[in-house]
Amino acid sequence: MIYQAIDEIKTAIKKWFKKNYKFLVVILLYLLYQSNFIIALISSFGINVSKIPRTPRIWLFTITDLMYVVILILMFKKEIIKGLKDLKKNFVDRTLTSLNCWIAGCFIMTVSSILISLILKQEVSQNEALVRQSIKIAPLYMLFTCSIVAPIFEEMVFRRSLYGLIRFKWLFILVSGLGFGLLHVLGSYSSALDFLYVIPYGAMGCCFAYLLTKTNNITLPIIVHMLHNTILVIIQIIGG
Repeated sequence: MIYQAIDEIKTAIKKWFKKNYKFLVVILLYLLYQSNFIIALISSFGINVSKIPRTPRIWLFTITDLMYVVILILMFKKEIIKGLKDLKKNFVDRTLTSLNCWIAGCFIMTVSSILISLILKQEVSQNEALVRQSIKIAPLYMLFTCSIVAPIFEEMVFRRSLYGLIRFKWLFILVSGLGFGLLHVLGSYSSALDFLYVIPYGAMGCCFAYLLTKTNNITLPIIVHMLHNTILVIIQIIGG
């Protein structure tokens, strides 16, 4: 009986990994991306990346980012194409659903950000301040990474992969939003109160997650995320 139970557990684990390995690979890729693995690998050969002139260095970052994006697109090519066909076939319905989710996310994000800014007596979150500073230094690179790299990567991790791993709809939406919110705070917080910004970022993440559950189309949150980030970056470039 014990050996039979062990065999059944092994079989169940193998089935789970076989079914979900792609999502685990995406999460691993994201961790490598966040840790600047490729840059660290280049540095291991004795190349001081920080001493490379700014323009070649930006091109290096662009190429490494593009490598990750190409891998993700190839991994989920069929789903992305299927999503585009679904959008074409149900354009009005999908557009209205996406617009409603985006407006809801923007509203909650804006209101909560204003309230948090009043509490903390600072204009924007530390993450937003760093992004604005980066846009001033390298606007075209930031337009590329914020409008293409980040939306594809973040949607594949926090939406598609978690959606595949978490079977309960509302649990997925909450975990997706919380993870997305923490992502935008963990790397730049200066005090515990900065974690309040998990609320506005997480709200938008929840709306993207809801859009996926509503349409079962990962292409839609990717597109909405791209448009959202593009608008914000362009506004910052023009206003900056």
